[in-house]
Amino acid sequence: MGINDGTMSILLVHFDRTIPEVEIEAVSEFLFHLLTGDVDRLPTEALVHRYWLLFAKQHKHARNYSVCLRKHRLTNVTCYNDARVYCGMRFGQKPPERLEQCRRLLTNQENATTTDVSPNIARIFDNYHSCFQSYRNRVTANCTEVLRKAITGHHLRATKLTRATMNSMRPLLRLLPTLRVIHLVRDPRAVALSRIRFHVSGRGIYTKKFRRSESSPIPAGESRVHRQKPEAFVVQEASLYCHHVIGDIRSRLALEREFPGRILSVRYEDVVANPEQEFRDVYKFIDEPLPQTTFDELQKLAKQGQAINVSTKWQNSLAHRDVETITRHCAEFFHLLNTSSSTES
Repeated sequence: MGINDGTMSILLVHFDRTIPEVEIEAVSEFLFHLLTGDVDRLPTEALVHRYWLLFAKQHKHARNYSVCLRKHRLTNVTCYNDARVYCGMRFGQKPPERLEQCRRLLTNQENATTTDVSPNIARIFDNYHSCFQSYRNRVTANCTEVLRKAITGHHLRATKLTRATMNSMRPLLRLLPTLRVIHLVRDPRAVALSRIRFHVSGRGIYTKKFRRSESSPIPAGESRVHRQKPEAFVVQEASLYCHHVIGDIRSRLALEREFPGRILSVRYEDVVANPEQEFRDVYKFIDEPLPQTTFDELQKLAKQGQAINVSTKWQNSLAHRDVETITRHCAEFFHLLNTSSSTES
């Protein structure tokens, strides 16, 4: 759609993709096995994912598992390299047909050697599965029992999800009567800024372009004015975020009617501004006492966020024009959250 604010025109193209039902069900199945400690049915990719080490401090009760992965050299996974080139790293980098083909080949729904692809492409997926089978054998022999004990040894189990949708929660809410879902949302203007500055694994297709545009030279015969300004990518990233989250909020509202009392909506900005009340509300929601040591640690983290203005940094980092454009594109987001975009922090 074309947007004209009187000073410039921006063409926004959403690299949108309707998530197939099979993927929604796969996420639900994965989370069910994770929360119930059925480690043997978890995909190898999850068992050796780099986040076990990247966020080791947040995986305190699974620390022994991270140590085991490091000890047995199960942390530097290179199985993705060739498949990443063929399938892309982000939705929008490859055509939908290619994405669907990759999904089927990566999940073994189709065999690369019997599918109508070139021998070179078939070799990519054969190597991918062979590589991960090697990791599977080693992690099963040395570490999966450690992870199983870490999960089943606690009656309260929590996991953070950044790429699952609320639609994947419905089967879990039906299968696990004690499951509680906390839906955390954040101001899109802050999200766009955060994605630019985060590790490459957390950047969207637009923020990756933003990074490239900052450092890439101007080709001969092309002036800067004819190139899309880096700021426009921030607007696109925030708009794409809102586009997806609005759908997620609507799904959550429907689930709240179907499963009353089992879903809690939380704003990131509220947690930073009033951590004590928010933490107490969360533990009340899950019907668990709030341990003093946990409360002290959460308070400390919140104060660190307050000290660096983590929830308001976007106000001084994004151009006023971009802030206004994002706010306009995300009007429904703020409406659904029943909050004013002008006072959003």
